[in-house]
Amino acid sequence: MQKIRYVYILSQRYSGSTLLSFLLGTHPRISTIGERRKFFKHSFLPDEEKIRTCSCGKPFHQCEHWNAIKKNLLARIDMADYSTNPTEFNLFENIYLNRLATETFKWALLHKLPFWPFRKKIARLCTFNRILVEEILNIDGGSVFLDSSKTIEHIPFLSLIPEIDLRVIWLTRDPRAQVNSALKYNRWSVHEAAQNWKKEMVKNAEILDRLQINHSLLGYEQLCRAPEQEMARLLKFLDLDPTGYSLNFRQQTQHIMGNYSMRLGKEVNIMERTEWRDNLSPGQIRVIESVTRDYRSHYAEG
Repeated sequence: MQKIRYVYILSQRYSGSTLLSFLLGTHPRISTIGERRKFFKHSFLPDEEKIRTCSCGKPFHQCEHWNAIKKNLLARIDMADYSTNPTEFNLFENIYLNRLATETFKWALLHKLPFWPFRKKIARLCTFNRILVEEILNIDGGSVFLDSSKTIEHIPFLSLIPEIDLRVIWLTRDPRAQVNSALKYNRWSVHEAAQNWKKEMVKNAEILDRLQINHSLLGYEQLCRAPEQEMARLLKFLDLDPTGYSLNFRQQTQHIMGNYSMRLGKEVNIMERTEWRDNLSPGQIRVIESVTRDYRSHYAEG
Protein backbone atom coordinates (compact mmCIF):
# COMPACT_ATOMS: atom_id res chain seq x y z
CA MET A 1 0.00 0.00 0.00
CA GLN A 2 1.36 3.39 -1.00
CA LYS A 3 1.18 5.83 1.85
CA ILE A 4 -0.21 9.35 1.62
CA ARG A 5 2.58 11.89 1.80
CA TYR A 6 1.42 14.17 4.60
CA VAL A 7 3.28 17.46 5.10
CA TYR A 8 2.73 19.23 8.40
CA ILE A 9 3.80 22.83 9.00
CA LEU A 10 4.86 23.12 12.62
CA SER A 11 5.23 26.69 13.83
CA GLN A 12 4.31 29.19 16.46
CA ARG A 13 1.61 31.73 15.64
CA TYR A 14 2.57 34.66 13.41
CA SER A 15 5.51 32.79 11.88
CA GLY A 16 4.46 32.90 8.23
CA SER A 17 2.69 29.54 7.96
CA THR A 18 -0.10 30.97 5.77
CA LEU A 19 2.43 32.43 3.33
CA LEU A 20 4.22 29.08 3.18
CA SER A 21 0.89 27.29 2.62
CA PHE A 22 0.07 29.55 -0.33
CA LEU A 23 3.49 29.03 -1.89
CA LEU A 24 3.50 25.25 -1.50
CA GLY A 25 -0.15 25.12 -2.58
CA THR A 26 0.83 26.37 -6.06
CA HIS A 27 2.54 23.03 -6.72
CA PRO A 28 0.19 20.86 -8.83
CA ARG A 29 0.78 17.75 -6.71
CA ILE A 30 0.07 19.46 -3.38
CA SER A 31 -3.46 19.77 -1.98
CA THR A 32 -4.26 21.88 1.05
CA ILE A 33 -7.02 23.62 2.97
CA GLY A 34 -4.49 25.34 5.21
CA GLU A 35 -5.27 24.59 8.85
CA ARG A 36 -6.92 21.17 8.75
CA ARG A 37 -7.63 21.46 12.48
CA LYS A 38 -10.33 24.09 11.78
CA PHE A 39 -12.23 22.16 9.12
CA PHE A 40 -14.82 20.68 11.51
CA LYS A 41 -15.46 23.98 13.26
CA HIS A 42 -16.03 25.95 10.07
CA SER A 43 -17.87 23.21 8.16
CA PHE A 44 -20.03 21.68 10.88
CA LEU A 45 -20.25 24.33 13.62
CA PRO A 46 -20.34 27.74 11.92
CA ASP A 47 -20.95 30.54 14.40
CA GLU A 48 -23.18 33.06 12.64
CA GLU A 49 -21.70 35.87 14.74
CA LYS A 50 -18.13 34.89 13.85
CA ILE A 51 -18.38 33.73 10.26
CA ARG A 52 -14.94 33.14 8.80
CA THR A 53 -14.09 33.53 5.14
CA CYS A 54 -12.18 31.13 2.90
CA SER A 55 -9.28 32.53 0.90
CA CYS A 56 -11.53 32.24 -2.18
CA GLY A 57 -13.58 35.10 -0.69
CA LYS A 58 -16.68 33.16 0.36
CA PRO A 59 -17.70 32.19 3.91
CA PHE A 60 -16.60 28.64 4.59
CA HIS A 61 -20.16 27.31 4.84
CA GLN A 62 -20.87 28.78 1.36
CA CYS A 63 -17.60 27.70 -0.27
CA GLU A 64 -18.32 25.05 -2.92
CA HIS A 65 -14.92 23.46 -2.38
CA TRP A 66 -15.31 23.03 1.37
CA ASN A 67 -18.91 21.84 0.94
CA ALA A 68 -17.84 19.23 -1.62
CA ILE A 69 -15.25 17.92 0.83
CA LYS A 70 -17.86 17.83 3.58
CA LYS A 71 -20.36 15.96 1.37
CA ASN A 72 -17.84 13.30 0.37
CA LEU A 73 -16.64 12.95 3.94
CA LEU A 74 -20.18 12.39 5.25
CA ALA A 75 -20.68 9.66 2.67
CA ARG A 76 -17.94 7.67 4.40
CA ILE A 77 -18.25 8.75 8.05
CA ASP A 78 -21.00 8.14 10.59
CA MET A 79 -21.07 11.37 12.58
CA ALA A 80 -22.88 9.58 15.40
CA ASP A 81 -19.47 8.13 16.28
CA TYR A 82 -18.12 11.62 17.05
CA SER A 83 -19.22 13.65 20.05
CA THR A 84 -16.17 15.92 20.04
CA ASN A 85 -14.27 17.98 17.46
CA PRO A 86 -12.34 15.33 15.50
CA THR A 87 -10.09 17.68 13.54
CA GLU A 88 -8.79 19.06 16.84
CA PHE A 89 -8.27 15.48 18.08
CA ASN A 90 -10.44 16.27 21.13
CA LEU A 91 -10.95 13.24 23.35
CA PHE A 92 -13.51 14.97 25.60
CA GLU A 93 -15.74 18.05 25.39
CA ASN A 94 -14.62 19.37 28.77
CA ILE A 95 -11.42 21.34 28.13
CA TYR A 96 -9.79 20.36 31.43
CA LEU A 97 -10.62 16.66 31.08
CA ASN A 98 -9.51 16.78 27.46
CA ARG A 99 -6.19 18.37 28.39
CA LEU A 100 -5.57 15.74 31.07
CA ALA A 101 -6.49 12.89 28.72
CA THR A 102 -4.34 14.25 25.90
CA GLU A 103 -1.33 14.76 28.16
CA THR A 104 -1.72 11.23 29.55
CA PHE A 105 -1.88 9.74 26.06
CA LYS A 106 1.07 11.80 24.86
CA TRP A 107 3.21 10.85 27.88
CA ALA A 108 2.49 7.17 27.31
CA LEU A 109 3.27 7.41 23.59
CA LEU A 110 6.50 9.36 24.08
CA HIS A 111 7.69 6.85 26.68
CA LYS A 112 6.86 3.99 24.31
CA LEU A 113 4.37 2.30 26.60
CA PRO A 114 2.68 -0.48 24.62
CA PHE A 115 -0.86 0.21 25.81
CA TRP A 116 -1.58 3.92 25.84
CA PRO A 117 -5.04 5.00 27.07
CA PHE A 118 -8.12 5.92 25.04
CA ARG A 119 -7.08 3.69 22.15
CA LYS A 120 -10.56 3.34 20.62
CA LYS A 121 -11.32 7.06 20.78
CA ILE A 122 -7.98 7.95 19.30
CA ALA A 123 -8.42 5.38 16.53
CA ARG A 124 -11.78 6.95 15.56
CA LEU A 125 -10.27 10.44 15.51
CA CYS A 126 -7.39 9.22 13.35
CA THR A 127 -9.84 7.53 10.97
CA PHE A 128 -11.85 10.74 10.57
CA ASN A 129 -8.76 12.77 9.70
CA ARG A 130 -7.38 10.13 7.34
CA ILE A 131 -10.65 10.03 5.39
CA LEU A 132 -10.82 13.84 5.35
CA VAL A 133 -7.35 13.97 3.80
CA GLU A 134 -8.23 11.27 1.27
CA GLU A 135 -11.29 13.20 0.12
CA ILE A 136 -9.37 16.47 -0.19
CA LEU A 137 -6.80 14.71 -2.36
CA ASN A 138 -9.54 13.04 -4.43
CA ILE A 139 -11.28 16.35 -5.12
CA ASP A 140 -8.08 18.24 -5.91
CA GLY A 141 -6.37 15.44 -7.79
CA GLY A 142 -3.29 15.88 -5.63
CA SER A 143 -0.94 13.28 -4.21
CA VAL A 144 0.58 15.22 -1.31
CA PHE A 145 -1.45 16.74 1.52
CA LEU A 146 -0.30 19.94 3.22
CA ASP A 147 -1.54 20.78 6.71
CA SER A 148 -0.67 24.12 8.33
CA SER A 149 -2.30 23.41 11.70
CA LYS A 150 0.96 24.52 13.40
CA THR A 151 0.52 22.98 16.85
CA ILE A 152 2.88 20.23 18.02
CA GLU A 153 -0.04 18.65 19.90
CA HIS A 154 -1.44 17.05 16.73
CA ILE A 155 1.78 15.35 15.69
CA PRO A 156 1.55 12.46 18.21
CA PHE A 157 -1.92 11.64 16.87
CA LEU A 158 -0.89 11.93 13.22
CA SER A 159 2.14 9.71 13.87
CA LEU A 160 -0.26 6.86 14.68
CA ILE A 161 -1.99 6.83 11.27
CA PRO A 162 -0.33 3.97 9.37
CA GLU A 163 -1.61 5.14 5.98
CA ILE A 164 0.39 8.38 5.99
CA ASP A 165 4.05 9.23 5.47
CA LEU A 166 4.37 12.13 7.90
CA ARG A 167 6.93 14.84 7.15
CA VAL A 168 7.23 18.04 9.13
CA ILE A 169 8.41 21.47 8.04
CA TRP A 170 9.39 23.21 11.26
CA LEU A 171 8.94 26.89 10.46
CA THR A 172 10.63 29.28 12.90
CA ARG A 173 11.00 33.02 13.14
CA ASP A 174 13.52 35.34 14.77
CA PRO A 175 12.53 35.29 18.48
CA ARG A 176 12.61 39.09 18.64
CA ALA A 177 10.01 39.26 15.87
CA GLN A 178 8.04 36.41 17.41
CA VAL A 179 7.91 38.08 20.83
CA ASN A 180 6.88 41.38 19.26
CA SER A 181 3.92 39.66 17.57
CA ALA A 182 2.98 37.76 20.73
CA LEU A 183 2.85 40.97 22.77
CA LYS A 184 0.12 42.33 20.48
CA TYR A 185 -2.27 39.53 21.34
CA ASN A 186 -1.35 38.48 24.89
CA ARG A 187 -1.04 40.20 28.25
CA TRP A 188 2.51 39.03 28.75
CA SER A 189 5.64 40.80 29.79
CA VAL A 190 8.55 40.66 27.34
CA HIS A 191 10.26 38.14 29.62
CA GLU A 192 7.15 35.92 29.74
CA ALA A 193 6.75 36.04 25.96
CA ALA A 194 10.41 35.13 25.44
CA GLN A 195 10.15 32.29 27.95
CA ASN A 196 7.03 30.96 26.20
CA TRP A 197 8.88 31.04 22.86
CA LYS A 198 11.74 29.06 24.38
CA LYS A 199 9.44 26.51 26.07
CA GLU A 200 7.67 25.87 22.80
CA MET A 201 10.95 25.36 20.96
CA VAL A 202 12.11 22.85 23.59
CA LYS A 203 8.79 21.01 23.49
CA ASN A 204 8.76 20.81 19.70
CA ALA A 205 12.30 19.46 19.58
CA GLU A 206 11.60 16.84 22.25
CA ILE A 207 8.48 15.46 20.58
CA LEU A 208 10.01 15.38 17.10
CA ASP A 209 13.08 13.62 18.50
CA ARG A 210 11.23 11.08 20.65
CA LEU A 211 8.83 10.15 17.86
CA GLN A 212 11.63 10.23 15.27
CA ILE A 213 9.62 12.43 12.93
CA ASN A 214 11.22 13.22 9.58
CA HIS A 215 11.49 17.01 9.56
CA SER A 216 13.21 19.97 7.95
CA LEU A 217 13.88 23.37 9.56
CA LEU A 218 12.90 26.55 7.74
CA GLY A 219 13.41 30.14 8.89
CA TYR A 220 10.71 32.65 7.97
CA GLU A 221 13.35 35.28 7.25
CA GLN A 222 15.26 32.92 4.97
CA LEU A 223 12.05 32.11 3.10
CA CYS A 224 11.39 35.82 2.51
CA ARG A 225 14.97 36.67 1.56
CA ALA A 226 15.65 33.71 -0.73
CA PRO A 227 12.27 32.18 -1.67
CA GLU A 228 13.50 30.32 -4.77
CA GLN A 229 16.33 28.67 -2.89
CA GLU A 230 14.22 27.69 0.14
CA MET A 231 11.27 26.45 -1.92
CA ALA A 232 13.56 24.26 -4.03
CA ARG A 233 15.11 22.82 -0.86
CA LEU A 234 11.70 22.10 0.71
CA LEU A 235 10.31 20.45 -2.42
CA LYS A 236 13.36 18.19 -2.62
CA PHE A 237 12.71 17.24 1.02
CA LEU A 238 9.18 16.32 -0.06
CA ASP A 239 10.41 14.34 -3.10
CA LEU A 240 8.67 16.73 -5.46
CA ASP A 241 9.76 18.58 -8.59
CA PRO A 242 11.62 21.61 -7.13
CA THR A 243 10.57 23.79 -10.06
CA GLY A 244 6.88 22.92 -10.02
CA TYR A 245 5.58 25.91 -8.09
CA SER A 246 4.97 29.63 -8.50
CA LEU A 247 6.05 32.57 -6.36
CA ASN A 248 2.95 34.36 -7.68
CA PHE A 249 0.80 32.62 -5.08
CA ARG A 250 -2.28 34.78 -5.73
CA GLN A 251 -2.41 33.80 -9.39
CA GLN A 252 -4.62 30.78 -8.69
CA THR A 253 -7.61 30.40 -6.41
CA GLN A 254 -6.85 28.49 -3.24
CA HIS A 255 -9.18 27.44 -0.42
CA ILE A 256 -7.09 28.04 2.68
CA MET A 257 -7.80 28.59 6.34
CA GLY A 258 -5.13 30.62 8.12
CA ASN A 259 -4.10 34.18 8.92
CA TYR A 260 -7.03 36.44 7.98
CA SER A 261 -5.14 39.40 6.51
CA MET A 262 -2.76 37.13 4.63
CA ARG A 263 -5.53 34.94 3.18
CA LEU A 264 -7.69 37.82 1.99
CA GLY A 265 -4.99 40.38 1.24
CA LYS A 266 -3.91 41.58 -2.19
CA GLU A 267 -0.16 41.80 -1.61
CA VAL A 268 1.68 39.66 -4.16
CA ASN A 269 5.24 40.36 -3.10
CA ILE A 270 7.01 38.21 -0.52
CA MET A 271 8.07 40.75 2.08
CA GLU A 272 9.81 40.09 5.40
CA ARG A 273 7.99 41.76 8.29
CA THR A 274 10.43 43.59 10.56
CA GLU A 275 8.15 45.76 12.74
CA TRP A 276 9.93 44.48 15.83
CA ARG A 277 12.88 46.75 15.05
CA ASP A 278 10.68 49.82 15.56
CA ASN A 279 8.30 48.44 18.20
CA LEU A 280 10.77 46.97 20.70
CA SER A 281 13.01 49.13 22.86
CA PRO A 282 16.73 48.32 23.25
CA GLY A 283 15.99 47.12 26.78
CA GLN A 284 13.25 44.76 25.58
CA ILE A 285 15.54 43.40 22.88
CA ARG A 286 18.23 42.71 25.49
CA VAL A 287 15.72 40.75 27.59
CA ILE A 288 14.69 38.61 24.61
CA GLU A 289 18.28 37.99 23.57
CA SER A 290 19.21 37.01 27.14
CA VAL A 291 16.37 34.49 27.48
CA THR A 292 16.93 33.00 24.01
CA ARG A 293 20.74 33.17 23.87
CA ASP A 294 20.96 29.40 23.26
CA TYR A 295 19.01 29.84 20.01
CA ARG A 296 21.30 32.21 18.13
CA SER A 297 20.97 30.13 14.96
CA HIS A 298 17.35 31.27 14.74
CA TYR A 299 18.26 34.96 14.70
CA ALA A 300 18.07 36.78 11.38
CA GLU A 301 20.74 39.43 11.22
CA GLY A 302 20.77 42.25 8.75
